[in-house]
Amino acid sequence: MFIASSGELVDICAELRRHEWVALDTEFMRERTYYAKLCLVQVATPDVIACIDPLVIDDLTPLLDLVCDPGILKVLHAARQDMEVFHGLLRVRHGCGASGDMAPRPGPIFDTQIAASYLGYDEQIGYAALVETLTGKVLDKAHTRTDWSARPLSTEQRQYAEDDVRYLRDVYRLLAQALAEAGRSHWPQQDFAHLCDPELYEYDPAQAWQRVHGAQKLDARGRRLLRALAAWRELAARSSDLPRAWVISDTTLLELARRNPRSVADLESAGGLTARAARRWGHGILEAMTAAEGQDAPEFRGRRHSLDPVQAGVCQRLTAEVDRVAGQLGISPALLGPRRDIQRLVLGDRDVPLLCGWRRDVVGENLLTMLATAGP
Repeated sequence: MFIASSGELVDICAELRRHEWVALDTEFMRERTYYAKLCLVQVATPDVIACIDPLVIDDLTPLLDLVCDPGILKVLHAARQDMEVFHGLLRVRHGCGASGDMAPRPGPIFDTQIAASYLGYDEQIGYAALVETLTGKVLDKAHTRTDWSARPLSTEQRQYAEDDVRYLRDVYRLLAQALAEAGRSHWPQQDFAHLCDPELYEYDPAQAWQRVHGAQKLDARGRRLLRALAAWRELAARSSDLPRAWVISDTTLLELARRNPRSVADLESAGGLTARAARRWGHGILEAMTAAEGQDAPEFRGRRHSLDPVQAGVCQRLTAEVDRVAGQLGISPALLGPRRDIQRLVLGDRDVPLLCGWRRDVVGENLLTMLATAGP
C-alpha cells in the first residue's frame, strides 16, 4: 500500500491506532543538507504494511501524532537516526527553539538492535543479519544505496522498503518473547527512553569543537580558536541547510586554529579555504576568531583522569568482575559496564549506569563491596 495523499494518511493512521504496536522505519537523505530530508516512512502492524510518501503530503500531523502517542509502542531497528528525524519535524511543526522543550516527545519505542544486544547478539547487528538469524529470511540488498528522494519509486524499491518493516514484526515478537523468558524485559528500557530524549538530538554549537577530528592535538590557544570556529560553522551550516563540510572542512578548521589568520587574504593562504569560500564566509570566520580572544581555553568534555598505580590495580580487578558477570549473562562486557564507567567508579563517581537498575543488581553491588574493601 502506498500512501500519497492527506486523506489516505488520515485513514492509514486511524488503522494503525487500532493496534498496541507499530513497526516503523524511515528513508531519508542528508548528503547535501544539514537537516535530514525525510523521503519515505514505512509502517506495519500484524495485518497491514504501508509506505507513506512525505514528499507529496504537506501535513504529516496524523503520522507525528501517532509517533508521539504514549499508548502505542513504536518498533524500530537502530532507531537513533529515525528518532532524530522525527524530533526535527516536531520542532519545526511546533515552532520550537533550539531546546525543543515545547515539542511533544516521540515514543515509547522498542529498538530491536538494542534488544538483541541484551540477548547476546552483537551490539551493532544490522537489520538484515538479525532478520536472517531469527527468521531465516535473506533480504535483498540491491537497493541499499537507493536515492529515496527520486520519484517515481519502482515496484522493486517499494518491495525493498516494505521489507524493512515486514520482517521487523517477526523480529520484534521473537525478541520480546526471548527477553520475557530470560527475565530481561526491563533491561533495555532505560536505553529505549534515552533515545526518546530531545536533548540527545540537540547539538550545542559551543561543544561542536569536540567532534572535530584532531582537536586533541591543539594547544590551549588552538582549542580556544577551534571552539569559536566550530561554533560559527555549526550555525552557518544550520542557517544555510548545508553539510558542515560544505561550509568548511574539519582539516581547514584545524589549520585556521593553528595559524590564527587576521584577514580574508590570510584565510585564503591558510590552505583549504577557496577564494569563493573566503569571500562568502571570511568576515564571519574572522569575527568568531576575534570574539574568542581573551576567553579561557576549553577542556574536553568527559576528559579521563589518570589513575595512580593503586587505582589502576583496583580498576583492573573491577573490570575482571564485570567481564566475569557479562560472560555468565552471555552479553558484551561493554554493554554491562564500559571501562570509562569503571574508571569513574574507582575515582569516586557514583552517578554511573553501573549503579542503576538491573546493572546494580547483577554487578553494581559487588563492585561497591570490592571498592569498600580495596582500601587506600
